[in-house]
Amino acid sequence: MKKITRHLFRKKSDISYIATKNTKVKVLFSSENPSLLGKTMKTTAIELAPKSIRLELDHAAEIDSVLDIEIRLDGNGRTYNLTGNVRWRLPSIHGQHQVVLVLRERTDIRSDLKAWKANFDHNFEYSKAV
Repeated sequence: MKKITRHLFRKKSDISYIATKNTKVKVLFSSENPSLLGKTMKTTAIELAPKSIRLELDHAAEIDSVLDIEIRLDGNGRTYNLTGNVRWRLPSIHGQHQVVLVLRERTDIRSDLKAWKANFDHNFEYSKAV
């Protein structure tokens, strides 16, 4: 319980953005979550950071499972292929599930993690999260 409390009240040092309109996320592959394959989700209630992404999904994703996702930014037309491990999962309203993906580099498939981190501030014109 102490670890959870410490985690919830820990100050974030990373820049993050909330409510990024016109951003779409598509699950490209997840062997642990076959019900998510090929799903495109409008992402109006997510949080983006250079090292993690919080998504709201229709289906529950297993903790520690790997998701390969494509993020399309309609504002500037950029697309990023990213891979992350599901670290947290919480139930949300209307049967949705919120998951936090911790992004990581992969060498066996195309990964745009370096470009995602380098261009992060330029991709979004939204207010920074507090």
